[in-house]
Amino acid sequence: MGTIDRWTIGRAERRRPTGLRRGGRFRSFTRMPPPIDPALVGRVFDETEFGPVAACELIEFAAALGEVAPCYATPGPELRAHPTFCVKFRGRKGFPEDFPAHLLGRMSFDAGKDVALGEPIRPGDTIRVVSSVHDIYEKTGRTGTMTFVVVRFAITNQRGEHVATIDNRLMYRPT
Repeated sequence: MGTIDRWTIGRAERRRPTGLRRGGRFRSFTRMPPPIDPALVGRVFDETEFGPVAACELIEFAAALGEVAPCYATPGPELRAHPTFCVKFRGRKGFPEDFPAHLLGRMSFDAGKDVALGEPIRPGDTIRVVSSVHDIYEKTGRTGTMTFVVVRFAITNQRGEHVATIDNRLMYRPT
C-alpha cells in the first residue's frame, strides 16, 4: 500500500500520491487514525481539591483585572470572587492515563472555553474539581483534519454547591 508524501513549496502544501498505478493514474491511500473509543467520553479521570480560598487572593485577582466593584475588591462579608476566578481551577491531570496517543498530536492549542456559573466563590471556600472527557469530535478545515477534545471541569464548594462548569476545548492536529 502507498502513502501520501507531503512537501512544502513556499506556503502552499502539495501532495504527491504514491502507490499502485491503475489506468495511467496513481492510486493514493491515506492512513486513518484508529476509531475513538466511546467509553472515554463521560468518564471521570481526576478529582482535585483546592483551598481554602483566601480573601487576599480574591482581592488581588480583582485588582489584576482592574475591577473596582466593592463586592470583588473590598474585604468584608459581601466579598466574593470575580466570575472569571473559577477558570484558574483545573485538575492535576490533563487527560486520562489511557487516552489514545494518536489524539494528542504535536500541534495543539486552546480552542475556547464555555463557562456556566453557579454559586459565587467566597473567602474560606474549599474548591473541588472533577475532571472528565466531555466530548471528542473532528472537523476538517482548509489545513486538514483537526481533533477537538472537550475536557469538562465540574467545580463545587465544600457544601457541594455548584460553583461552575467549565468546558475547555483543545484542538489537536493528529501526527
